[in-house]
Amino acid sequence: MIKKIIILLLFFFFNSLAQEKSISSGLHPSLGFTYTNTSKNGNDSENFEWLLNLQSNFNYKSDNFNFDSDLFIIYGQIVKTREYPVKTQDVFILDIMPSIKFSESPNLRLFLQTKAETQLKKGQLNGQETKFNDPLFLTHTIFIGEKKYLLKTTDKQEFQLTYGFGYSFQQIIKNHFVLLNETMQSSDTEFINGPSAVLKFNFSKQLSEGINITTSLNSLFIFKNNFFKDNSNSRFSSLLVCSLDFKFISIMYTNRLVYDKELAVRRLLGQSLVLGIKFDL
Repeated sequence: MIKKIIILLLFFFFNSLAQEKSISSGLHPSLGFTYTNTSKNGNDSENFEWLLNLQSNFNYKSDNFNFDSDLFIIYGQIVKTREYPVKTQDVFILDIMPSIKFSESPNLRLFLQTKAETQLKKGQLNGQETKFNDPLFLTHTIFIGEKKYLLKTTDKQEFQLTYGFGYSFQQIIKNHFVLLNETMQSSDTEFINGPSAVLKFNFSKQLSEGINITTSLNSLFIFKNNFFKDNSNSRFSSLLVCSLDFKFISIMYTNRLVYDKELAVRRLLGQSLVLGIKFDL
């Protein structure tokens, strides 16, 4: 099924080369840090915390075929006197989403989304060691939905909304990590499938010369087996990024939220509000 859709998407891609098209891309790294030095009862303590954020995108648009891709990386550490560095945030999300026009009225598109979620460096979760690709949540989602522009797109503003419903096939790839539903590691890969819902939006606006605001949301909800008997049989993951930029100075808020009983009984939430330096490459 997925192979047939990929072939169909490739057909529309090569067919779209003769149509009116547009290509856009961007690379936006930012770096923020804090430093504290305290002295209590003659004991000096120095703390240095840094947070690196990288956002990248490549988009292709024609009348029939669209190709959207996004990469988001955030990594931070706190370094204390006479102690090993401690990881504070670590998120790696790659999202690839080609689509073709499905119908004119209503204006629907057929999407194939591939989303990879993991971390970069070693860490701890529920007393277990995590690292790159251990675990890796690789999700392929086929869905029908809309991709619309809620504002007239210009050089100074854009508001794009994508949403739809479909079916997801998820691979949980791991090495040493043991999921909570396992008494011991059974295999290197677990497979999950079920109905799903996708919601994405990107908003950007130039308020004045050198001042911009941007907001993006990327979320995926998967209904696992027996969801209607127990709604904890689901997976919800979202990433919200908001920033206010003044030339190369940026105030950025990130919110990473995951509900998945394979990882933790309760929610996994990471938030940050950072004043840092941002570049557009």
